[in-house]
Amino acid sequence: MLPLLNPRPRVSTVPIFDGHHCVIVDDFMLEPEALVDFAANNRMNFQDLAGNYYPGPELPLGGTFAARVKDSFLQHARTALGARRILDLKSRLSLVTRRPADLLPGQRLPHRDFTGLPAGVGVGAMVLYLFKDERFGGTSFFKPKVAEHEITALEHELRRHERAGAALADVPPTFAIASSRWFEKVLTVEPRYNRAIFYNGSIFHSGHIHMPELMTGDPRTGRLTANAFFQLRMAAG
Repeated sequence: MLPLLNPRPRVSTVPIFDGHHCVIVDDFMLEPEALVDFAANNRMNFQDLAGNYYPGPELPLGGTFAARVKDSFLQHARTALGARRILDLKSRLSLVTRRPADLLPGQRLPHRDFTGLPAGVGVGAMVLYLFKDERFGGTSFFKPKVAEHEITALEHELRRHERAGAALADVPPTFAIASSRWFEKVLTVEPRYNRAIFYNGSIFHSGHIHMPELMTGDPRTGRLTANAFFQLRMAAG
């Protein structure tokens, strides 16, 4: 049985940049350890999903958990993210296990969740931290320093190098935790056990993995998170 949402969480909102906000919901679930137990009991079902940029294995979640996340988004984050309603929702459990030297070129830079959506459609995202060791790191947000066409060209170049199995000299094998020639880091949200954050998934972001040597593949001792992705009908601007 997955845990219920806390009916009285602590909710705050912090600015990111250019009118974008991150909604922080502390004490998100009543018994988050039940979700950790679920992850541990299903450890053998976590998989590295083809075509996914997450640096570790994942386990899809749906049903009851997705419905609870939807409720929380509508109650706490819809207005701050400028959404009218949810068109689609996908959720999963995730573990960071990949070492910096094993990262794909595109995993070494901040990323955004979706591009090319039709007019009036946006994307939201949620991360729920399910670990107690705060050294595992939270989530950082980045603002591009260069024009959109340069970012798009960089993304295409990264994909080309990945298909060729080659590295990109300008992108060292590290997680994205600091500003670079392309991106300015503007905010890092610190992790806290049973803290959920909601944000616009079209903003460049990255897990703030500053101590990758601590990562493990055990859901009870590793950097376990629940992640959700929302396709949204946006409110009229």
